[in-house]
Amino acid sequence: MDYLIGNNYDDFINLREGQNFFFDGKNARIILLRKNPDEDLIKIIENNEIFFQIFLKEDIIFLLIKIDELKWIDIPFVANKSLSLTFPDLDGYRCEFLFANPTSGKLYVKRFENFSPGLSKALFWAAYKQIKNPPKNIKSRINKVHAGFSSDEMARLSLGKH
Repeated sequence: MDYLIGNNYDDFINLREGQNFFFDGKNARIILLRKNPDEDLIKIIENNEIFFQIFLKEDIIFLLIKIDELKWIDIPFVANKSLSLTFPDLDGYRCEFLFANPTSGKLYVKRFENFSPGLSKALFWAAYKQIKNPPKNIKSRINKVHAGFSSDEMARLSLGKH
């Protein structure tokens, strides 16, 4: 779907704040949901560089995001067996970044970024490994990692800087 800033979309309506990471094997989409963000937060997300990193633990991929002075955000990801992986080109995987309100569905920010070539390759190989050997007890593995590591600690120990 081609989302337009300022419009409301049922896709984003959810009762809670959070973040989602979708990867189709070639392109990525990150959706960041925050209730009633103020103008300062919208401007920070709209105008500042986004740093991406990957943290691998318990056979789970965690995509890490950092924007300006905001705290690190981690998003767990498990590749679906039917994922059709494409090795990244020299520019890295393309990522659509969306920032919306989960109550109204209003889209505030839409940006396109590229994961660095190194981060893209790390994501490719981590997803490839998951497809070949799918992790079991995914929820408990994610909870175990979250119990042992904050998002900041994951970032400090992670792969890649952008």
